[in-house]
Amino acid sequence: MGGGNGQKSAMKRAKNQEKLAKLAGGGGSQLKVNAQAQTIKCHVCLSTFVCTSSEAKLKEHSDNKHPTKDFYECFPHMKK
Repeated sequence: MGGGNGQKSAMKRAKNQEKLAKLAGGGGSQLKVNAQAQTIKCHVCLSTFVCTSSEAKLKEHSDNKHPTKDFYECFPHMKK
């Protein structure tokens, strides 16, 4: 035999409590993770970039922000 309305309400309450506990604990925020992913740094202006930034994106930065500097002066770790 199935549960009545009282049991359904209790289950719904329990699930909502779990959801609220997860959200209150910072389970949904990625701010810390995003800050840790900022691992590439321009050595001229010290701007940071996400570790998954493409070389084209970094080249665009160096061309636009530091036209007199070489790309490898901005990002020496990109030398192969």
